[in-house]
Amino acid sequence: MKKYLFFATALAALASCTSNDFVGEDTSSTTNQSEQAAIAFGTGVNSITRADHVGADAADLLGGNFYVAGFKNDGTDKNDGSDYTTVFDHYLLEWTANSAGTTTDNTSDWKYVGLDALGLTGHISGTQTIKYWDYSASFYNFVAFSAGKGNSITKTSPVASTNILPTAVIPATLKSAAYTLQGSATDLANCYIADLVTAKPSGASTPDINYQDEVSITFRRLGAKVRVALYETIPGYSVRDVKFYQDPSTTTIATGASETKATLFTSSDVFYPDGTMTVYFPTIGTANRTKTDYNKAHVSFAGGTGTPTSKQEFGALNYEGDNTKWEDSRLNYTGNTNTYLKRTSSDPSFAGTDPYYLTVLPDEDGNVLELRVDYTLESIDGSKEAIVVHGATAFVPQIYAQWKPNYAYTYIFKISDGTNGWTSKVSTDPVGLYPITFDAIVVDSEEHTQSTITTVSSPSITTYQKGHNYKDDGPEYKVASDSIYIQVMKDGTTLANDLNTKGALYTVTGTNIAKVTEADVMDALNIRTSGDATTIVGRNGFTLTPLATAQLSTGNTTFGNIPGADGNPIPNIAANTAVRFPATAGTYAYIYDTGTDNPDTEINSAVTLSAAPSDWATTYSKYYTNEACTITAPETFPTLTEGQTVTYYQKYTNLNKVYAVKVIRVVAAPVTPGSGS
Repeated sequence: MKKYLFFATALAALASCTSNDFVGEDTSSTTNQSEQAAIAFGTGVNSITRADHVGADAADLLGGNFYVAGFKNDGTDKNDGSDYTTVFDHYLLEWTANSAGTTTDNTSDWKYVGLDALGLTGHISGTQTIKYWDYSASFYNFVAFSAGKGNSITKTSPVASTNILPTAVIPATLKSAAYTLQGSATDLANCYIADLVTAKPSGASTPDINYQDEVSITFRRLGAKVRVALYETIPGYSVRDVKFYQDPSTTTIATGASETKATLFTSSDVFYPDGTMTVYFPTIGTANRTKTDYNKAHVSFAGGTGTPTSKQEFGALNYEGDNTKWEDSRLNYTGNTNTYLKRTSSDPSFAGTDPYYLTVLPDEDGNVLELRVDYTLESIDGSKEAIVVHGATAFVPQIYAQWKPNYAYTYIFKISDGTNGWTSKVSTDPVGLYPITFDAIVVDSEEHTQSTITTVSSPSITTYQKGHNYKDDGPEYKVASDSIYIQVMKDGTTLANDLNTKGALYTVTGTNIAKVTEADVMDALNIRTSGDATTIVGRNGFTLTPLATAQLSTGNTTFGNIPGADGNPIPNIAANTAVRFPATAGTYAYIYDTGTDNPDTEINSAVTLSAAPSDWATTYSKYYTNEACTITAPETFPTLTEGQTVTYYQKYTNLNKVYAVKVIRVVAAPVTPGSGS
C-alpha cells in the first residue's frame, strides 16, 4: 500500500512599506501616528494541489469574510502566549472588490474598520476601530479562521446544519488549545484555518513579517481528502467482481462481502457526523524559529452528539473492459464492459468519481485502516476459468492515516499472488494462492507427474518514500536521495516490532528479472541450490543477495521520524518497527519470517545440459542419472556432439517455510520533489 501526501505550506505575501512611522517609544525616531502605520490585512488560499487562490478567488472560497485575533507582547517572549495583550479581539474582515487604498485599513480589498466584531462571550461586540503598529512591542501574533463558502459563524448553540460555532482564541493556551470550531462534519471540512503569523519591528525573514507590512494570511482548508484505488499483478488471471467488507464484526469468510463501494474501516467507531475541531500551535516563539513546525496550525477532533461509525465508503471501483491475455495482447469478452481491475499503480482502479477524492475531517492521531475484500480471478488464456478469493486483508499503519488539514491522501492496494485470502469459505483450509506446477518424467514402465507447492501467507507490508508520486513516477520507486521505508502489519492492531530478527532485505537478480513476483521469491527461499548459504540461489534461477548492513543504515534501530512532505515528519517510530534502505537502482525483496514452518519435503527435478557446468569436477556427485536420484552421475562428463544434450536429475529440499514477501523495484530516473507515497 502506498500513500501520497500534498500539504499546502504557508506563504507570506509581503507588501513592503518604506515609511518609518510608528506608534510607541523609539529613541531613534519622533513619535507620530500616520495613516501609513495602520495595520492592514490580505489573503491567499492554498489548495491541496498547491495552486494558490488569491484576490476575488480567495474571497469567494472564504465566503467573503474571515476573523482575526491579534496580540502583542509586553517586551518578553515566554513562548506560551501568557504575556500577550489583545489588539484584535476577533475582528471581522470583509471583502469588497476594487476598494483597496480607499481607507487606511485596506490595502488588498479587505477592510475591518467600522464593521461589527464577532462578540463572543466576554469579548467586544461593538464597532471595530483602526489599529496601528506599536514599536514598543517586541512582536505581534495573528490567528485567523473562516467558516468558508456556504457556511456562517454563529455565537450560540445549538449548531445548525449550516452553522459553525467558534470559541474565542485564548493566547495563554495557544500551544495546546488556541480555539475551537464546532459543527457538522460537512461544514467543518469546508472551514479554513491558517498558520500563526508573527510580525517583528524589522529584519524579519519568511515566514515572519515586518511591522508596516501587510499581514498576509494564507488559509488552508480544514478538511483533508482521501481516495482509494486497487490494482492487480496476478500472473495468468484478471481480477473482477471485487466486493468489500464493511466493518470488523464480519470476522468469518463464510459470511462474505456484497458491497461494491470501496470501504476502509477501523476497529472502533471513529467517523462522526459532527463534532469539535481544536486548533493549536505547539511550536511558537523565538526559540523555535528555525524548526520546520514553527507557527504551524495543528488540529484535534472530538466527536459530537451524532452516532459514529467504523467505516468510510468511497464509491464503486472504475474497472477496465478487457481481460488481458499473455504478453499483453487483448481478448474482449462480449458483455464484459468495464469488468476487470486495472494492472498498474500508475493507472489503478480508483473508487468513486474523478478526481475520486472524498473530503474527510482531519485526524492527526490516526487509526489503523483495514481493507478486506472478496474477488474473482478469471483466467486470461480464454478458458474463463474462475477462482473466488475470500477475505483478503490489508492494513494501513496508523502513522500513514494521520490525516492533516489540506492534505490529500491516496491509498493504493495491490492484489498480487502473495494474497492472504482463501480460495475456499472454510477458514481452516490453506490461505493464499498455490501455483500448480508439473514435472513430467518419462520412464520405461510409467509416467510420473509431480507437484510442487509454494506456500504464500502474507502480513501486510507497507513501503514509503518521500517524494514518490505514483502518477508521475510510474508503478514503482525511482532513484532518489530519500530512502525507502518498510513496515509490516502482523494483524489489524499489531505493528511488527521484531524486524531486527525476523526481517531481511535482499537484492534480486536473475533472468527475466522485470517479471519476478512474490511467488518467485518464495520459491527461491524454499527450494534453493545453495543450502543455508547467506546468498540464496533458487532452483528457479533467481538469486537473493542480502543487502549490506552499511546500506541499511540505521534500519532496525529507532528512527527519530520518517520524513514527510513539506517538512512535516512522521514522528515517534518505535525501535525495530521500520527498516530503511537507500533508493539505488535494482530489484529488491523484503522478506519477513512469519514463524510458520511446515515439514520439509524432498523434490527431485530434471535438468538438461548441453555442456559440462564449469564446476562439474566438484559438483558432479550432486547430479543423478535416474529420476529416483539413487545413481550418481559419472565424474567425467560425457562427450556431446553439436545439438546433443544429456538429462540428469538433482535433489532439492522444499523447506516449506512461510514468509511475507514484497518485491520492490527502483529504477534509474530522478524523482521531482513532491508529495510522499
